[in-house]
Amino acid sequence: MTPQNPLDHKGSFKVNPFAELLVEIGQAKLGGSMRLSHGESRSIIYFRDGDVVFGVSNARGNRLLNILLDSKRIEQSRLSGLPQCANDVEFATMLVRENVLTKDEVDAAIVQQIEKIIIDALTWPDGQWHYSPLVRSREDLIFSVDAHKLMMDYARCVPAATVFARFRSVQERFEKIADVGANGYLQSHEDYVLQRFSVEPRRIEDLTLECGLPENGFLQTLYVLWLGGMLRRHDWNAAFSENRIGAIRGARVSLVKQASKPAVEMNGNGSKAEPPAVEVEHENMAADEQPQPENQVLDISLDEYLARVEAGKTHYDVLGVDPRAAVSFIKASYFSLAKLFHPDRYHREPAEMLQRIHSAFSSVQVAYDNLKSTDTRENYDFKIRKDLETREKLKAQGVKVEEGEKVDSKTEQGLENFEAGLSLLMDEEYDRAVPFLGRAAHYNPENALYRAYYGKALSYDEKQRHKAEGEIQAAAKLDPKNPKIRLMLVEFFMDNNLLKRAEGEVKRFLELAPDNADARRLLTQIRSAEARTQ
Repeated sequence: MTPQNPLDHKGSFKVNPFAELLVEIGQAKLGGSMRLSHGESRSIIYFRDGDVVFGVSNARGNRLLNILLDSKRIEQSRLSGLPQCANDVEFATMLVRENVLTKDEVDAAIVQQIEKIIIDALTWPDGQWHYSPLVRSREDLIFSVDAHKLMMDYARCVPAATVFARFRSVQERFEKIADVGANGYLQSHEDYVLQRFSVEPRRIEDLTLECGLPENGFLQTLYVLWLGGMLRRHDWNAAFSENRIGAIRGARVSLVKQASKPAVEMNGNGSKAEPPAVEVEHENMAADEQPQPENQVLDISLDEYLARVEAGKTHYDVLGVDPRAAVSFIKASYFSLAKLFHPDRYHREPAEMLQRIHSAFSSVQVAYDNLKSTDTRENYDFKIRKDLETREKLKAQGVKVEEGEKVDSKTEQGLENFEAGLSLLMDEEYDRAVPFLGRAAHYNPENALYRAYYGKALSYDEKQRHKAEGEIQAAAKLDPKNPKIRLMLVEFFMDNNLLKRAEGEVKRFLELAPDNADARRLLTQIRSAEARTQ
């Protein structure tokens, strides 16, 4: 393999999960390869125009022979007397040459092998990845792999809490990919959500209310559709910036050599296998096509430096670097700032200015200490992401948190209890949900959503239905234009056969929101039920 070049890109699965990397490469239609590692496990996935076309692994269970034996395509006895092969590529060629299997049968087994390699890598909880656009699969080793189906199955199995953590905020936008046709793999609720999209980007916040699904269920569905290649995502922490994608696409490449010396053992049997790759190099790349770190520290005045540090909301803001910047770039930025703005250079400044300089440089040092290593940076990124998620969730639930204001303990406890109670409620564990939702309403009595769901949980107990109505009514008064809460009250009346009250409530809501389709559907149901009782 050629030495690392400016087009290469690498990172960890904790920051960029393998599944999301596959989506990014696919939608950017990039070629090349990605080396994956987790403990002693090693794999390489090859791409052509964004599609997965080949894969190799050092796991014994992923050897082509094991795939053929496990799928009953071949019997062990058929292999006796056949030549020994150094790797799976030679083994596949030999099977066809010796008329043990047809080429179509061998190709089908290789596709199954590639899929198994992908599935294994998707299950790794952590690990490292290294993408190179300059190492590509040989022309005779290009296979058609339906990675989208694998990704959808994977996304459906990811725990809801993990999916939730993968969304930056409810302000993220998604759009339907125009050339995506009908997909037979979709479940009914997934197809329903997909139909809510058009080619115009739409925000999660708006779609959650429109679709009427519980938040966790909606985000899981969104994750399935995105990993399945049906949606394009905006406003999130992508691994590949537009600048880098542009540089990779703009690079002109030429064949260097057929790879002859492997970098890792890929057969799982102790023999060194030949990676099915060729190396290419880029030629005559213009300076503006090279991937450059963003927010590079250049000439900056003392006043500009102080203003930036004092206004910085994150350590990245303080250092003036992009959150995706490499550690080496973060270090360079820190040393540049230390050289320019160390307090010792300004000892003759007035006391007030000197105090600002000292305070600013302390912030710079704290920022650097948190970002200078992979471990401390991951911990910091997790805290930042968690704080942002908390704020966005509170905002979505009607809790006002001012920018820069610390979230108080009661608000945080209210959120934690609400999430736990809502999850139990969705699992139909109503008795267990009540105390959690009750505590959420207690900690934040002005939060309409907490009060409404507390009432909903209470409504499943006949002895508590009067109290349940009181909570939902209180929620409707706190947020009278919230369709979820108003319709929850309508459904409460319908469930208790209070059809006149249900009709009156839905009519009042339609005066505020005359185009609400769910309200009109409920009104039709109510009138049908009234007609049957007459």
